[in-house]
Amino acid sequence: MNAKQEAKLNMFRATQKHCNDNPAIVATVPAFETASIALNAKIASIIATAQQQDLITKGITIDKAEAKKTLCQLATDIAAPVFAFAAANNNNQLMQQVNFTYTTLFRSKDDELAPRCQNIHDAAQNNLASLAPYGITAATVGTLQTTINNYQSKVPDPRNAAAQKATVRANLKNLIKETDAVLKLQMDKTVVGFKAANPDFVLTYKTTRIIIDPSKTTTTLKGTITSSAGQTFVAGATVSIEGTSGNAITNETGSYEIKPSPAGTFSIKVTATKFTDTTKSGVVIKQGQINNQNILITPVPNP
Repeated sequence: MNAKQEAKLNMFRATQKHCNDNPAIVATVPAFETASIALNAKIASIIATAQQQDLITKGITIDKAEAKKTLCQLATDIAAPVFAFAAANNNNQLMQQVNFTYTTLFRSKDDELAPRCQNIHDAAQNNLASLAPYGITAATVGTLQTTINNYQSKVPDPRNAAAQKATVRANLKNLIKETDAVLKLQMDKTVVGFKAANPDFVLTYKTTRIIIDPSKTTTTLKGTITSSAGQTFVAGATVSIEGTSGNAITNETGSYEIKPSPAGTFSIKVTATKFTDTTKSGVVIKQGQINNQNILITPVPNP
C-alpha cells in the first residue's frame, strides 16, 4: 500500500469510526445505515488485501526461518561428534570442515548455509564407518541431507512472488475505488437526511471525509526482537499492535516490519515460544514515517 492509498484508508477509517460511534443517529436514515454497513465490509477487505501483500513473502519467510532453525540444529548435532572424532585422530583438515556452532550456521547467509551444511554431511558420510561409536548412523546422515534439500526448497521464487503481488495490488486498487463509490454515491448523498435533527453529526462527517495530505513514506513500524539472555535474535516471534490488525513475524535475524501501520499511540505485544509474553505500552507511531522499535524479551525459566 502506497502513501496515497494509506491516507485514503485513514480517511475511510475515520468516517467508519464516526458512524460506528453514533449508531442511534445512523439508524434514523436507513439508506445511510445500509451504506455504512457496506463501508465497514469494504474497509475490512482493504485491510485484509493490504496484509496479503506482506504475507506473500512473509509466509515464505516464516517457513524458511523454521526450516533454517531445524537445519542448523541438526547440522550442529552431527558436526560436534565428527569434530570429536577428528580431534581424536589428529585430523585437522576434518576438524576445520565441521568446525561450526549453531550460532555461526544460523547467522550464515542463504548462499552460505546450504554449502556449509553439505560439507558437514559429506564429512560424516565419508567417515560413516568410523563414526558409529560417536552416535552417527546412516539414517542420521540421510536425515541431514533431506533437511538440507528442504531448506533449499524454501527459498522463494522472486518472479512468482512479483506476479502474486501485482495481482494483489490490482485488487487493492479496485477495492479502494469501490469504497470511494460507496462514500461519494451513497453516504455523501444521504447524509443530508441528518441536517435538521443532527447537524453536528453532519459537520463531523464532512470533517472525517477530508484526506490528510500523505507524506512520501508509508507509515511503518519496524525493529528487532532480541532475547535478554545472551542478546541473541529471536526468530519466529509474533509482534502485534494491540487493538489493530497490524502484526508481523520476525525473520531469522529477529527483524519485523508492519507496513502499513496505523498512526497513534499503541501497546506493542511480542509473543514467542519459550519466551514470556512482553507488552510495551505508550509506543508512538508517527504517520508517514518509519518508526523503529526494538524490544527485548525474556526466556521462560527452566522448570
